[in-house]
Amino acid sequence: MMKYRWIVHPLFVFILSLIALGASLYLYISSYIGVNRSFTKFVESRNLDASGFLDKETWVMVLIMSVLVGLIIAGLALIFVYYQKMIQLYRLQQNFISGFTHELKTPIASLRLFIDTFARHDLAEVDRLKVIDYMRRDTDRMSDNVNQILNLAKMEEKQYQSELLLTQLDLFSKEWIENSEDLFDGSEISFSSESGEYGVWLDPKLFEMLLSNLITNGLYYNHSTSKKIQIHLKADNQNVVIRVKDNGVGLEQNELKKVFRKFYQVGKSAKGSGLGLYFVHHIVKLHLGSIRVESSGKDMGCTFIVKLPKRNLK
Repeated sequence: MMKYRWIVHPLFVFILSLIALGASLYLYISSYIGVNRSFTKFVESRNLDASGFLDKETWVMVLIMSVLVGLIIAGLALIFVYYQKMIQLYRLQQNFISGFTHELKTPIASLRLFIDTFARHDLAEVDRLKVIDYMRRDTDRMSDNVNQILNLAKMEEKQYQSELLLTQLDLFSKEWIENSEDLFDGSEISFSSESGEYGVWLDPKLFEMLLSNLITNGLYYNHSTSKKIQIHLKADNQNVVIRVKDNGVGLEQNELKKVFRKFYQVGKSAKGSGLGLYFVHHIVKLHLGSIRVESSGKDMGCTFIVKLPKRNLK
């Protein structure tokens, strides 16, 4: 039964429909022209005036039929393309549900383990505080995932109420990285900035999510035994430029623009929501900035370049 499934495949049905429609049009036109010729011969055999009969009307009818069939074919093609996109979107959504569920199950399982530890063991104060800190990280992680989905939905509907503050970006970024070191255990996160002013209008919470997503992305898609993220800031006359460089798996040239698409994931084996960089792209747009990614190829790492409009701090 499985080997005959191609018979009901949308592509096969679509091509078969076009062939059937084309064949029907050919048979109809051939038949119509044949009838017209027979009728013309009949008129001539009776010595009737043939100038007012079907020659002109025949080709007008053929033209009309061709246009109508062309419209039908175009309509079928649009329906087919729409159907294929719907299938693709459905698969992407399924991948998102699977990935997002995985991201929630991991901290939930960790929390359950910690709760069981509390219930079965009388821990020393130092160990108890350490476990509580781990639990706090897991709850923060779940909260960030949920907030990201909620904020993204608002952005897509253009209903997000941003709270922009004039901020010195180099100090803000450096402080956030120092306070978030525990989130990236076992990885080397370095920060540097050139001399200059780094005033920008930004939503602090969203920009923290932007940094978190770019760093997490660089660590997640990374097979190196020594994972490294380098964050560098510089300013020109118009923009503040943030470069986030990793030593991860890298990207092929045809993937550089795709990574910012909704639900897009690099590689079939990748697990995740597929929304991280899509969310980053929306955050940058909300701040009237731009983002792009550079990579020399597979296993050559990536560099994300974010440009935000520069503002005077004075």
